[in-house]
Amino acid sequence: MPLMARSTDGLPGPWASMFVLAGVLVLPAAGWSQEAAPPLERYRKLEFPPQSENFDKGWKDRVALEFEIVNAADLESLRAALKDKDAFVRSIAARTLGILADKESAAALAELVKTDPEAMVRHRAVESLGHLKQMPEVIELARKDSDAGTQWAARLAAGELASKTDFAAHVRQAYAGGIRREDMDKAKVGQPAPDFVAQTIDGNPFRLSSVVGKKPIAIYFAAFEG
Repeated sequence: MPLMARSTDGLPGPWASMFVLAGVLVLPAAGWSQEAAPPLERYRKLEFPPQSENFDKGWKDRVALEFEIVNAADLESLRAALKDKDAFVRSIAARTLGILADKESAAALAELVKTDPEAMVRHRAVESLGHLKQMPEVIELARKDSDAGTQWAARLAAGELASKTDFAAHVRQAYAGGIRREDMDKAKVGQPAPDFVAQTIDGNPFRLSSVVGKKPIAIYFAAFEG
């Protein structure tokens, strides 16, 4: 830095000290000004976006970042992202706004259901309308979508409309607990299932060890991303 490179020879003692001190104070300022990019921006720049060919690549990064988006992204950024040119960003924004129960985004989500060219975006948008319990006519329209996944999401959304359960609140609670990378990928084919605690749809805790060895069980995890 030029300020630090200059000699203080010939300056009176107090001035020399102040000159050097000024340089010392400036140095950390540049470092402290660097901030991490917003989570949506980092989602846009994922090395392995949520595409089928990346099913086994970069999934830990995607999962960790999705938790961060749900827990930290602001509503204004998410609403703006519904018009993003990147379909993956539109999709994650649509999903998150439903989880956060942002009823102000209902009209924009409905427009995505009706007009977005990407099936994964329509899927997430109608899913979120179910969380919001809004736009029943659009949800019904999505049941006739050309994409089977969107049809499936619309059927689930219609079920949410008819239920008194606040599904979005349950999902928010699950995300609020966060996730640790060291806990990912513990389940291995051919190995005993690791014990875990989860919340049932009626809000009660479920622990795997409470049923293992006592009765047959089946655990299903949807693998869809985007």
